Amino acid sequence: MTDSAVSLSPPSAADGGAELFAWLRRMRDDHPVFRDENGSWHVLRYADVQRVLSDQKDFSSDPTPVSPKAAEIARGDLAQIDPPEHHHLRRGISRVFTPRTVAELEPRIAEIGQELLGATDGMDRFDLVRHLTHPLPVIVIAELLGVPAEDRPIFRHWADRIIAAKIVGIDLPENYERLRTAIEEMDYYLDGMLEERRSRPGDDLLSKMATSEVDGEPLSSEEAVNFARLLLIAGHITTTMMLSSAILCFEEHPEAAAALRADRSLIPAALEEVMRYRPPFTITGRYTTRDVPIGGVVIPERSIVIPWLASANRDERQFEDPDRFDITRTPNSHVAFGKGIHFCIGAPLARLEGRVALNLLLDHYQDVRLDRSEPLEFYDRNFFGVKSLPVSVVHT
Repeated sequence: MTDSAVSLSPPSAADGGAELFAWLRRMRDDHPVFRDENGSWHVLRYADVQRVLSDQKDFSSDPTPVSPKAAEIARGDLAQIDPPEHHHLRRGISRVFTPRTVAELEPRIAEIGQELLGATDGMDRFDLVRHLTHPLPVIVIAELLGVPAEDRPIFRHWADRIIAAKIVGIDLPENYERLRTAIEEMDYYLDGMLEERRSRPGDDLLSKMATSEVDGEPLSSEEAVNFARLLLIAGHITTTMMLSSAILCFEEHPEAAAALRADRSLIPAALEEVMRYRPPFTITGRYTTRDVPIGGVVIPERSIVIPWLASANRDERQFEDPDRFDITRTPNSHVAFGKGIHFCIGAPLARLEGRVALNLLLDHYQDVRLDRSEPLEFYDRNFFGVKSLPVSVVHT
């Protein structure tokens, strides 16, 4: 194809993704790399998406040269900076946010999950998002950072405002202002907590970041605060969407749910298939640093590039029978957590929360079914998942 603009725009995912995935399949075949009406370039095939995610020299994560508004909001964000700054910050974060730190959270995650599900005792119908999949990761991350219990509601409020703004996008001035204001409020709060931890450190993650050094230099307040915000927003979305989508997948494929009840060791692989089949983020973003040939076209320098995670995860060139949900799929090299240097630093925590939560659901209920008396409301773009999940349950 040529580099001329393509008029066809991505359909909404409000129907649960059927129209979107059909569109992605057509576009993978006919226009695997194309430019939309706004000048952004979309990349749809697995191999090309993997290259965009992995090649930081040609595809930068820093929006500064291309999108000043996005750059202002993303300033210091681990997910939106390039080497060498990225390597410096990630080394610092990795020293305090270790695999051991994550693993040690398992008993507390289970305890929080038990408390949340305990609140549903006596209910045979409720919203699983409200009662489990949303509050669980927010509480876990807030406790990990050291946020006092009485401040969790405002913390969750900020997270919800930021997520809502990111779904709509920052093109509208009023939406951009709402997003910027929410980020500023949260950052001000976190910066105050960080200063307090510098003088009175505890065992929480913010205390560790307040006293951590990289190459003899302490992490700056901006670096620590930005990571704390990233962990809350991205980690919260990933786990919330993953758990809700898991229930939807098991509703559509009851044989998978039966297999998990018979053999809990299948849960980790089942969650990976959920992430492939219904990735929490449909897209991400990169910016070309030069004219880059890919997929048979040349994307000009300083272009916005949109690699489609949802498309790569359903690419028949990479996955056999990709529209089939298969919890035994091996290998399963999905890109829902990204690839390369920007592979999601919170992925181990999301996987742990998912495994613990699914085990608790199987322990707590003999059956969990979608309550079809209420319509499902899906996010229409950027995020792939439900806003609420009404279920009917049979208690053990």
